[in-house]
Amino acid sequence: MSKGDNRLKILYVLDELKNNTKVKSSDNESRFLSATELIDALNQKHHLSADRKSIYSYIDSLIKYGYDIEKSRRGYYLQEHYDPYDEKSRFELPELKMVVDALSASRFISVKKTKSIINKLEKLADDNNSELHNRRVYLEKAVKSDNSSVIYSIDAIHSAITENKKICFKYQKVYVNFDAGSVKLLTVNKKDNLDNDKEYIQSPYALVWKNEYYYLICYDSESNAPKTFRVDRMKDVNVCNESREGIEYFDEINISEYVNTAFSMFGGETINIVLRVKNDLAGVIADRFGKNISIYHDDTEGYFRCSVNVQKSRQFYSWLSGFGGDVELIFPKDVRADYIQYLEGLILSYSK
Repeated sequence: MSKGDNRLKILYVLDELKNNTKVKSSDNESRFLSATELIDALNQKHHLSADRKSIYSYIDSLIKYGYDIEKSRRGYYLQEHYDPYDEKSRFELPELKMVVDALSASRFISVKKTKSIINKLEKLADDNNSELHNRRVYLEKAVKSDNSSVIYSIDAIHSAITENKKICFKYQKVYVNFDAGSVKLLTVNKKDNLDNDKEYIQSPYALVWKNEYYYLICYDSESNAPKTFRVDRMKDVNVCNESREGIEYFDEINISEYVNTAFSMFGGETINIVLRVKNDLAGVIADRFGKNISIYHDDTEGYFRCSVNVQKSRQFYSWLSGFGGDVELIFPKDVRADYIQYLEGLILSYSK
């Protein structure tokens, strides 16, 4: 064999892993190929020599390229993969189930659009796969948006961000309609002072999926401040010719940290607070604020203190009250007093 054939070793290793994947052995031990087996395959099938160090290098390179290779003491196993050059490639059924479940649970995607996307996903699975078909049974009663153009709005927003342009759109609200002797919740476009559909022009900066909805964080030129919109309530989204404003503002803030402070996605004054938390709720705090927060000892046994940033709002107070005495707002004193007033207001409203 010529020296040039040595360059094909990594491809032959990939072929061996692919062929082993097709066997789909239920035996966890036999589904892995060891470095020794890969070396033997190179030698016997292709008359090429290799050592264990070379095999390790090939595997690492394939993983970096994007192949999902499981490594263990038993060897290497290539998970079912997507190969753009192989028309026979298919998603694994568990992967498709996960995507279908995520679509079904996503409130910002309408039932109609959800069904359309799931129909396309089903074509990627084996024919007549009842497990996948049955996962969308509960869709009809799911709380979903009635806006079927959401995915196109998202596409337009991404284009505007990439092109550094503003967007224009209309924004919807839900209101109670008492006409014709019946009461219904209806969705309409917001109006301006002349009772025309109001057009919003904003500088888009980030799309955030939070609390089961997609939100767009913009820079509002009129108020010189960030503004948040629910994407499923945006209609007729188009890219404008005007360049975005507010670049300096967003250069100074961390979007991820900004989002973590928000208990509703519609703003509030950002403040630093200290909470006394029961030890059992450490996971709740980590899920809400992340693990890189300041933690302190507390004099009360079974509790700790933490310092976090939040956007002061009724939604934050509502979240806090759900834990009763297990999470207590300690500082600042004026915010603690405001929270107590919020709780007293709730008690008063129920006492009536």
